[in-house]
Amino acid sequence: MTTKAIKFIGTAAIMMGIASLALPAQGQSFGDLAGALTKKKESSLDWGSVSGESDTALINLYQGQGKLSAAVADLADVVSLSEQAAELRAGAIAVEACGASSCPEYSEVTAQDAQVQEQVLRELEAQAGSLSTEQKEKAGDALQKYVLGGIQFAKGVSDAKRLGQLAADAPMLQKPKFIGLIKAVPTAAKGVGNLVQTAPKLFRLASAADIKEPEGADAMMGAL
Repeated sequence: MTTKAIKFIGTAAIMMGIASLALPAQGQSFGDLAGALTKKKESSLDWGSVSGESDTALINLYQGQGKLSAAVADLADVVSLSEQAAELRAGAIAVEACGASSCPEYSEVTAQDAQVQEQVLRELEAQAGSLSTEQKEKAGDALQKYVLGGIQFAKGVSDAKRLGQLAADAPMLQKPKFIGLIKAVPTAAKGVGNLVQTAPKLFRLASAADIKEPEGADAMMGAL
């Protein structure tokens, strides 16, 4: 074998060795591409702005729920469920006072609201033919408050879900800013489920009882 041939074979062997060493590194870089892109996306977000949006979402969520529950309490008063009305009204005030913070009362009030709404539906159906003019007027005012609260609540829920997805992937140092939001989203979803089930029945019974139809009811249902 000539010296030139030996040099060629040696060079080829060296090149193959280099290639075999480079391939794992190249494969590793492709495998890390998705993670790198995710980290780049996270770092490009203005977490201060996201935190501000989160606060606004929580305020709308809690204030909306507070108005909804206060309206249900007013309806409970109309059909003589005074004790339930007083308890729910106190809960509504507590939830509205939470502002943009974590709200320990929120879950309890959401569950209580659903229970009282069911009682109101039963009593309203039973008393539909015997309500006085004054009772009908109070019920009409309560329904309008119910719709306004529902619209604000739906806005808060929509934003909370969207921001909750971002917050779940937030860097560890940013996550504490979103604890209240992350905790609130599951309860908010239950609240939406309660509204979707009971609000149409409530509007239908109110109409049958000759109670004034609230403005914006369709908009509220469409937003849920």
